[in-house]
Amino acid sequence: MTSRCLAALAAALLWGTAAVAWSPAGHETVGAIADALLTGTRAGAQVAAILGAGESLQAASLWADCAKGVERDPTTGVFHYREDPRYRECVPFQSAAGRRAMVAFVRRNWDTCHPQAGAEACHRQYHYADVAIERDSYARTDVGTSDHDIVSAIQAAVTVLRGGKSPAPVAIANRKEALRLLAHLLGDVHQPLHVGAVYLDAHGQVVDPDSGAFDPATQNQGGNRLMDGTRNLHAEWDGIPSSLTVPAFREAGVAAAKLVPVSAGPVGDWPLAWASETVSVSHRAFEGLTFGAESGGRWPVMEPAGYADAREALQKAQLVKAGARLAQLLEAIWP
Repeated sequence: MTSRCLAALAAALLWGTAAVAWSPAGHETVGAIADALLTGTRAGAQVAAILGAGESLQAASLWADCAKGVERDPTTGVFHYREDPRYRECVPFQSAAGRRAMVAFVRRNWDTCHPQAGAEACHRQYHYADVAIERDSYARTDVGTSDHDIVSAIQAAVTVLRGGKSPAPVAIANRKEALRLLAHLLGDVHQPLHVGAVYLDAHGQVVDPDSGAFDPATQNQGGNRLMDGTRNLHAEWDGIPSSLTVPAFREAGVAAAKLVPVSAGPVGDWPLAWASETVSVSHRAFEGLTFGAESGGRWPVMEPAGYADAREALQKAQLVKAGARLAQLLEAIWP
């Protein structure tokens, strides 16, 4: 996969700026919808047995981002968890045992994908793909995809939950790790800017990375380098309004999720189908946007009238599908 982080953006690799996908509230909404849909089912009982007392899918959905708090000392190579008081949602994972679990996961998934110079650690790359908006679906041959992108990571988690061994380079040790990852990544794969991407030249003109020689400088880190004033476009899509948070949205979200049809085809193909759908959906996220010339590694973005309302409507639809499909996937694994 194309690196999201060029050397000039090394600071963005710090947990404080990278621990995002949907906001924590968005991931909790996805998990809460799935928890409600699985109440009283065999899959729900399996989830409870794997995660243990007190940890629901709503809570587990935060773990993969909290694990980004694990750092590697560049001098000694020792991994340690760095607590950050800004992320109170991670407190439940900060016991001694919880820290060991996060460190073990990150150590195991730090460089198994052989990241290029300046690239993020492998486990961070599990959270996204960067398929150009010129495409209508996800294909492994496209720029911005890899054997360790979000589709690959979801497929690996499903394999482990079904009793298999995690396929390299994704290294998932057990079903608890797999379930925690799945609870998070099902949210990510429905966030438009976690799968679809726009590539820009220095003048702010959209370019197709799959046409001719690919220039890594056209990559904008999933919208993190597209600036709407002082806020980046990715952050605007991560954040959700209070009307879509738990508990405000739980009842309506569950009702809507019950209407989401089960995906067709083999379960192993579902992640690819969902990513393809999100590539198509991402066209709407970029519709009407205009971009200025690059400056300091960032491009200004201008949004059309009504863009915020359109974004909220699309966020709502994607959160509902993510919650529904998380439940449907687990019921397919444990019918």
